[in-house]
Amino acid sequence: MTVSVVDRLYLRSAIELAEKGLFSVTTNNPRVGCLLVKNSRIIGRGWHREDGGPHAEIDALSNAVEDPSGSTAYISLEPCCWEGRTRACTTALIKAGIVRVVIAARDPHPRVSGEGVGALLDAGIEVAEDYLSAETDGLNPGPRMRAENNRPFVRIKTAISMDGRTAMADGQSRWITGDEARADVQYWRARSAAIITGVGTVIADDPKLNVRDQRFSNAEPLRVVVDTRGRTPPEAALFEEQGQIVIACAKGVGSINRAEMWEQQNGPLIDLAMLLETLSDRGCNEVLVEAGATLNASFFQQGLWDEAIVYMAPCLMGDTARPLASLGFDDMDETISTSVKSIETLGPDLRIILTP
Repeated sequence: MTVSVVDRLYLRSAIELAEKGLFSVTTNNPRVGCLLVKNSRIIGRGWHREDGGPHAEIDALSNAVEDPSGSTAYISLEPCCWEGRTRACTTALIKAGIVRVVIAARDPHPRVSGEGVGALLDAGIEVAEDYLSAETDGLNPGPRMRAENNRPFVRIKTAISMDGRTAMADGQSRWITGDEARADVQYWRARSAAIITGVGTVIADDPKLNVRDQRFSNAEPLRVVVDTRGRTPPEAALFEEQGQIVIACAKGVGSINRAEMWEQQNGPLIDLAMLLETLSDRGCNEVLVEAGATLNASFFQQGLWDEAIVYMAPCLMGDTARPLASLGFDDMDETISTSVKSIETLGPDLRIILTP
C-alpha cells in the first residue's frame, strides 16, 4: 500500500515518541511509539514507557481524546500479535476499530515478524509499510541482535590518546578526555541494560560504573564484573551504589559482598559468548563494555562486538603506556578491520564510532 508524504510525517512523529523510551526501555521490549490520527487530527499519542508496562499502541489508545474507531495508527514498529506480560497489540487495534495501520519497520522477534501485519490484514485492516531504516535502526539494535544471534548488541567504549593508549604503564588514566566526552559516556551507560568490566579495571580504577547524569535519573544498568577467581574487593566502589551487581566467575568462587555470582562450568576463563547469552536470556538489549586492554581484546578477537565508541584526546602518552586492546598481532593478516560510522567533536576530543 502506498505511503504518502503526510503518512511519512506522522510516522516520523511516532518514531520521535519511541525515542522517549530510550533510557527507560532497556530490557525485554523494543522502544516503540504510536500516533493515532482521525479526520486529519491527532487524537492519541503513546510510547512504551517502561519494561513490563503497556505497549505504545495500548498507551496511545488509552490516551485518545475521542473514540479511536476509524483512525489510522502510525507505529514505529510492527505491532505484536501474541499474549505475553501484556495483551497483543494487534487485538487491541482490531477491537478499537482502527481501519489503517502504517509501520516504519518489521519486528524481528520470531513470534511477530510478519505475523503482526498478517493478523491486521486478516481482520480487514489496511496496512502500509515504509521502511525508515535510517530513523529506526538506532532505536532497537538490541532486540534485533537478540532475535538473530541470541546475544545483546555490544558496544565497547574506550578513551585513548592520539597514539592509541588508554593508561600509563602504572595504570594512571584520569583523565585522558575532557568534561564533554565524559558526559557523553553517561548517555551510553543510560541506554544500556548492562555494563561489563573486568576485575583488573575494578582493582586498578575502582569505578562505580553508575549513571550520574541527572538527565537519566531512572537509568540503573546491571553492572557485570568478569572475575574468574573472585578477586573483586568487597569494599569496591561498585557496592556503594544501588542496583544489581553480577560477578561472572569460575565454579566454586565464594560470595562477594552483595553481588549475584554467576558461575560458569567450563574451564578457567569466562566464556564471553555464554555470558552474553545469559544476559540476553535476562532480557538485556544493549550492553556497554568498559574494560581494560585484556578484556577488550577478547571481545574484539571473538567478534563479540557491534560498535566501538572511541574517545580520542589530543595528547601523546608514549610507548610504555597501555594499549586499547592487547591483541599481540605479528602479521597484517591478523588485523581486525573496522568501518567508521561517525566522527564528532566533543570539546577538545573526538568521538569516533566504529563498526566491524
